[in-house]
Amino acid sequence: MFLEPIDFAQMYIEHKKNTIFKGKNQKDWDAKSKEMAPSMQKSSYVDEFISKMEINSEDVILDIGCGPGTLAIPLAKKVKQVIAIDFSKQMLEELEKYAKDEGITNITTYHIGWEDDWSFLPHIDIAVASRSMEVSDMQKALFKMSYIAKKACYLTYKVGGSYVDMDIVNYIQKPIVKKPDYWYIPLILYTKGYLASIAYIATKGSIKSYTKESFVSSLRWSFGSLSEAEEEKAKEYFDRFIEKEQKHPKPFKWAFISWKV
Repeated sequence: MFLEPIDFAQMYIEHKKNTIFKGKNQKDWDAKSKEMAPSMQKSSYVDEFISKMEINSEDVILDIGCGPGTLAIPLAKKVKQVIAIDFSKQMLEELEKYAKDEGITNITTYHIGWEDDWSFLPHIDIAVASRSMEVSDMQKALFKMSYIAKKACYLTYKVGGSYVDMDIVNYIQKPIVKKPDYWYIPLILYTKGYLASIAYIATKGSIKSYTKESFVSSLRWSFGSLSEAEEEKAKEYFDRFIEKEQKHPKPFKWAFISWKV
């Protein structure tokens, strides 16, 4: 294979180290859990994700980085069991609350993340990672998914290398290094003998719900920090463009990547 001499796994690691979009820690996601939970339920994204999966009523699914149950809850209605893991305890509590409200009893939660030991988990047929692949070592994570799943793996990853619209980035004159784009994933899988399939899911942005203050706060969350000048430019952008974008929000595009194991 002509790609064999290229070490995409190491390229990803170096790229990830340099990006401005740094991973959030457990406390960050704990604080975000109550805000995220309502918007994550019953979305077109979930319907499209599940429609692309091959599942049956006897499957046991591992939901990695499950958040407040975005996929775990609807999947639990279709399969034998869902094992839901997340390194945010508050996210798991939100999931458990939604599951209880809907009378779902076949979800088991574990407060663990990508770097923890998964060997104690029960038999897993399918592993999914929905928008939860912000890992420092992509190859290690992909192999961990592939090893634990007996049938197939499914994940989504943001297309474009930026969580913030580049029109906003350019307007506020924020110097950034984009995060590694999704194409690393099928290439890493390919060089190790896995043939990935790629599709795409478009979701509407949540910009329609922003106030000026929450818009700036969201940018600060994504970038890690904003200078005083960047905050002023962000407020200016909000005043000039957000009303129009709230009426016609730009879609986010996610790469849906799947492979057999």
